[in-house]
Amino acid sequence: DWLLGAAQRGEVASIDRVKRELREKDDQIRHWIDFHARDLFRPETASTGTHMTSVAAWAANGSYTPAATAEFLRKADAFLVAHAMDGGHEIVTLEKPAPGATNKIKIPDACAAHGVAWVSPYELLRRHGARLVL
Repeated sequence: DWLLGAAQRGEVASIDRVKRELREKDDQIRHWIDFHARDLFRPETASTGTHMTSVAAWAANGSYTPAATAEFLRKADAFLVAHAMDGGHEIVTLEKPAPGATNKIKIPDACAAHGVAWVSPYELLRRHGARLVL
């Protein structure tokens, strides 16, 4: 309920590419998205594409393996960073930085390279005073 309310108020959002990834499996998340999350996902813009060029160049010219770069660019992660760059948004992720890694590009590392803030979901919920009700 908190997430849906925050999305309706414009306090949180994601992008359509994340929605597509989450809908790939026929599970509870897919059904929740289909029935409840209309206000949560935003389309890409032309300026997001411009930032995506920068993110892709950074990934390709870094110390990452070609497979790590390809996976990062194939998934929504890179587009999420580009969208955040475009709108000055903060990314919410469970990933932890791994600056010396070569086999996987982590969202926090891409954020750091592009001046994008990131936060854990737990910190986001704390900031907004969200509470779990059992």
